[in-house]
Amino acid sequence: MADAMDTLKSILGDDAEDKIKNVMSSLNSGGNGGGAPDMSGESLEYINQMKSLINQLGSSHDDPRSNLLMSLKPYMRSNRQRSIDSAVRMLNMTKLVRLFRQ
Repeated sequence: MADAMDTLKSILGDDAEDKIKNVMSSLNSGGNGGGAPDMSGESLEYINQMKSLINQLGSSHDDPRSNLLMSLKPYMRSNRQRSIDSAVRMLNMTKLVRLFRQ
């Protein structure tokens, strides 16, 4: 689960923790003005789907393209290393898009 959170943080960018907290607080409030959480069947199903997506994102270590880029990263200049990080984030975003299409 920690890998999934790290992946999600790298995808969301610099203020990832704030974005995650906002999403979690909106899920907890259930859209009902901050009162008790609305745990209808749809909400629970949505939460389970999001958990499944996060778990699948955490398994990005078996992507050969990302593995290749990350193995080359130590041998590159700092500006190229940043480019590699951006490319890996883009690969993760494409994976995220594929998961949402399912």
